[in-house]
Amino acid sequence: MGRAEPVGAGGGGDGTGKTSWPEVVGWSVQRAATQINGDRPDVSVTLIYSNPPWPPGHNPWRVVVISNEAGVVVKTPVIG
Repeated sequence: MGRAEPVGAGGGGDGTGKTSWPEVVGWSVQRAATQINGDRPDVSVTLIYSNPPWPPGHNPWRVVVISNEAGVVVKTPVIG
């Protein structure tokens, strides 16, 4: 039987419910992905370089990380 929402969705104060990572703006995509995976091992990280279209549809198991051509995160990564 599957879960209706990701583990930790809704919070709980233990860090497992984190849904955005504003602190990683300005970091390298590798460092940001490592941080996100450490905070939320139950989601996958999708890396997007430059400004292509956002992946279609909401996905509660995905965090999108957008970076510039140099591989630096330029927008707050969020679940979806």
